[in-house]
Amino acid sequence: MSHSESPDCNDEPRIPASGIREVCGALSLLAIISDEDDAATIRADLKRSRLSEYKLQSCRSIADGRNLLQSSVFDLVFLDFESIEDPESEIERLRVSGYENPVIGLTTRRAVKRPQFIRPNGIDDLVIKDDLSPSLVESAIRSTIARRTLAGERALLESRLHLSLETGRMGSWTYFPKQDRFLLDTIALAMLKLPPSPAEKSLDELLAQAFPEDRAALSETLDRFPLKNDLLHCQFRVNGDEMPLPSMDIRGRIWPGKTQEETVLIGVIRETPKSNELFERIAEANTAIQEAFQAREDALRKADQKLKALADEFGLHGIPSPETSPAAPEAPAEPAKELATTHAPPPKMTVTKIVSKKTAAKKKATAPDNSIEENKQATQAEPLAKEEAAESLKIDKDAAYEEVMKSVARKKAATPKQESLPFDFAQEPVVDYSPPNPSKEGFISAAKRMVAMTRKEHGLDASISIADQQSIELEEKRDLLFEILRELLTNVVRHSQAKLCIVTLFRDEDEWVLQVEDDGVGLDDTLKSVNAPLNKIGLFQIRTQLALKGGHLDMVPASPNGLIARVRIPVSIRDGAKSN
Repeated sequence: MSHSESPDCNDEPRIPASGIREVCGALSLLAIISDEDDAATIRADLKRSRLSEYKLQSCRSIADGRNLLQSSVFDLVFLDFESIEDPESEIERLRVSGYENPVIGLTTRRAVKRPQFIRPNGIDDLVIKDDLSPSLVESAIRSTIARRTLAGERALLESRLHLSLETGRMGSWTYFPKQDRFLLDTIALAMLKLPPSPAEKSLDELLAQAFPEDRAALSETLDRFPLKNDLLHCQFRVNGDEMPLPSMDIRGRIWPGKTQEETVLIGVIRETPKSNELFERIAEANTAIQEAFQAREDALRKADQKLKALADEFGLHGIPSPETSPAAPEAPAEPAKELATTHAPPPKMTVTKIVSKKTAAKKKATAPDNSIEENKQATQAEPLAKEEAAESLKIDKDAAYEEVMKSVARKKAATPKQESLPFDFAQEPVVDYSPPNPSKEGFISAAKRMVAMTRKEHGLDASISIADQQSIELEEKRDLLFEILRELLTNVVRHSQAKLCIVTLFRDEDEWVLQVEDDGVGLDDTLKSVNAPLNKIGLFQIRTQLALKGGHLDMVPASPNGLIARVRIPVSIRDGAKSN
């Protein structure tokens, strides 16, 4: 290869890998130098460097430099700060004027060797004027612009990272194993329900925020130090009073850090939409309870239909006499006996003996010596006998229905272990037999009838008062309010041992307030925590339904004894709706 094809590059300086390898476009440079010789040296070194495209302007005072920076755009500034009394203030004034690009400071070796020399803040790089050379000037320009570019890209990436963390609801954390401490950002602190300051928390403080059943798994995950490329992963729930408990997904990786620094774990934490197992079990139990209530209502409805059909049958149809029945009396004897042992005996009735055509024919055949006159009299008496039989076989409908209801009551008394509602619909009069239904009879009528039935069944002095009655009938959530009232009355009857119960419903601005107060034993300790077992499933059901509708339930002791259950739920009135 000839010399022209392979030029000698020994005289050309090599650019270090840390500097930028190329500069796009022409550089616009400004030199603020009071000494003309120093300005000429800078100009000569730039001309001999490998920077082929650049534009250099110079001035002698800092005031002229500020004017030039405000009127033109420069990529880099050379500043001789030896002739400036307060370099830091002047650099700050340059930044205030709108200049944000690098500043290279020029000084002498004699000034650097002074004991009181301090590098001014705001200088990106420092160059000794005694060592100026083409390679030094070029390297200083390239490395300074490269650092500023990398710093800008880093700031952009950090801004995007913070935006991703905020929009994705992810928090960052750093764990120092030797010190058992965590460094959390504001998002992670908020997700773990920790105060915003201080940002450093101990391992015990972090574990205390986890649900008790998940603390062991979280502690074991953090104690297991992963390999270099291993990913740390654990899911846990944050302890609290709201259901469902927030579920967190924590991930991390080892970070070796710098030389002679402690190896740490870094990672992110995010909230997962999956509900916890306890909430799922409660939801399943609530569904089973609703199905049981529905099955009970269906059974009561079918029983009501059968009883009414039986009463109608007793009132409309007659019972044939054994003497007039064409079939043998032995066949229906067993069902009749069973009916007599199961139910109360029917009311006594008088039966007139009737002679049918077939019977008359048989008698005529067996007694041929009877006269024709007797047969004629029997034929004439047949229509009259039928009318008398129809009148004599009629049954008192009310008396029969009363006997059937007594039989149902005796059968219920024989099975006292069967769990029932706070009131028994089977023992109510026929007008109050069906369960109260706010959709059919209106909220106010259904609520008053339910309180009255509870008072009658259990001897509980219960009363109810409803304010703003017109609005409650237009409320979209009135069925939910009725179900909650039913559940709260059930708790009073079963658990409170109360003798007095006062129910009030009123509107407080944008909320309905349902309050049930009793004079019973008061608040049970197991009800003070929402993490109580499933034996208090009714309260979990109320809290779950209210949480879905934006409401809540408070239970506070009454004075001097008893309990006040107060439900608050937002008002949702239907436009143009009519009460049932």
